[in-house]
Amino acid sequence: MALDDPRENQLAHPEMFREPTPAEHRFAAKLFVGFALGFVLLFIVLRGWWFRWVLLGIAVYSLYDGIRHWSASRRRA
Repeated sequence: MALDDPRENQLAHPEMFREPTPAEHRFAAKLFVGFALGFVLLFIVLRGWWFRWVLLGIAVYSLYDGIRHWSASRRRA
């Protein structure tokens, strides 16, 4: 592509890859915490199945990611 090709300039537009806003971080935090609660509930319900430990690990990671997003929203506000 040529340097003055409009398609290339459109791909380099800074709004396409901007930082998330604090509101978007809060929304992501709520989603991840909700997923974590869902995975914990699955861990409780699926008693006697080995895969439930994997679900608990996913719940812990999801909770960690939710806390990280909440912290990022507080930092930018």
